[in-house]
Amino acid sequence: MKEYDVICVGLSMVNFPIYPVDESIFHRDVIQVEPIVLLPGGDAANQAIVISRLGNRTALLTKRGDDHFGKIMLDLLRDFGNGIDVSKIAADEKDSTGVCAMMIRPDGERSFCTNRGALLHFGLNDIDVSVLQNTRIVSIGGLMSLPNFDGKGSAELFRLAKEAGAITVADTKKDLWGIGLNGIRDTLKNTDYFFPSLEEATAISGKERPEEIADVFLSAGAKHVGIKLGRDGCYFKDAREEFYLPVYPSKVVDTTGAGDNFMSGFITGLLHNWEIQDCCRFASAAGAICVSQVGPNTAVESFDQVMSFMKGCNI
Repeated sequence: MKEYDVICVGLSMVNFPIYPVDESIFHRDVIQVEPIVLLPGGDAANQAIVISRLGNRTALLTKRGDDHFGKIMLDLLRDFGNGIDVSKIAADEKDSTGVCAMMIRPDGERSFCTNRGALLHFGLNDIDVSVLQNTRIVSIGGLMSLPNFDGKGSAELFRLAKEAGAITVADTKKDLWGIGLNGIRDTLKNTDYFFPSLEEATAISGKERPEEIADVFLSAGAKHVGIKLGRDGCYFKDAREEFYLPVYPSKVVDTTGAGDNFMSGFITGLLHNWEIQDCCRFASAAGAICVSQVGPNTAVESFDQVMSFMKGCNI
């Protein structure tokens, strides 16, 4: 048996959710908000936390500063996750830990004020690649957000992961560094499941319709492509099947982390050897639960909770 079900690679930071705020914040001296608490955050950390709560053995590979926030981040990961292995997280004594202020509007949409610190220097040299032999799935949380890793680093990681017999999964962030499709082509050649959001996928592919977007990524080498459509559900295409699935209904409080929870549910479905449509349904349910509370990793608590939610929705 492999030591891990999933190794999550990529973004991890300390979050300050501030809710609710709107544009008036810049025209008022003081506004009253809900209690401000520290939460773990970042795509890879959110995935690791939620995947572990869904009953899977998880490790996180990321980078932090050797500073006060770095120690806080480790404590938060231990507190919020269910036995996540954080021992392989790299530390940089010369840099800071990534920190993000989440400005959440009353409609659940949000804007981020962030400093990624040591994450900007995270690379393949921060990973003991021998760990790839001991996992069933390797997931990059936030491809195109780590300029020293995306491209050659991510491509080599996935090449080695495939050599080790692991399934490879990736989602994306907004392309702040101009990496572009050409910058991730070698990564996509060894990507089993590529699942960006519609906004991100449109920017990367230059196409607008999900069907056309999927064809771009399939032609680039990805084996299976999904597009997260937010309130419109998700779209999936590979050589065997193509489908749309609707979103599960939920009261939207905070959309932060919805995509990460979706990915956590999807990966959990893969670990259960479910059919792809069932993986996507479970993923959609996890995303719907996520948006019902403030925070990217506070709402989904267990596998049974998600299954019960799905039965209650009856769709």
